[in-house]
Amino acid sequence: MPQGASHATPDAAPGSDAAAGDLCRLPDHPDPAPYARTSRVGGYTVVALHGEIDIAGLAGVGPALDAATGARAPEVVVDLTPTTFFDCSGLGLLCRAHRRVAERGGRLRLVCDDPLILRTLRVGGLLDVLGPVATLEDAVGEE
Repeated sequence: MPQGASHATPDAAPGSDAAAGDLCRLPDHPDPAPYARTSRVGGYTVVALHGEIDIAGLAGVGPALDAATGARAPEVVVDLTPTTFFDCSGLGLLCRAHRRVAERGGRLRLVCDDPLILRTLRVGGLLDVLGPVATLEDAVGEE
């Protein structure tokens, strides 16, 4: 090693080459696993999806959505306001819910005001199909 050169070690000081290398490591996931919280508001079953809705999170939210959409003529509101991330896996989840509700003669409403999630819905072709509204009050108050 040339004179004056240093060899980076795992316990190098902040600002050194080793500390910069730490930026490449992913931190522990700070958010809890995604989950769904189901409630009743008026005549609607509201399923609020919390956390990151991606392929890894489907198992945490899919069963609750299936339960809500499995009844005869279900009136379901999917609330994405507590959702922090939403990708094409989430689009598939919403497509399935929409299909199940339609097959059973029910109605599905969507609550979402996040610009990035709305963009994902638009690109996925679901924005016009689901017609999201900004608040839960808007979803349960529409007739």
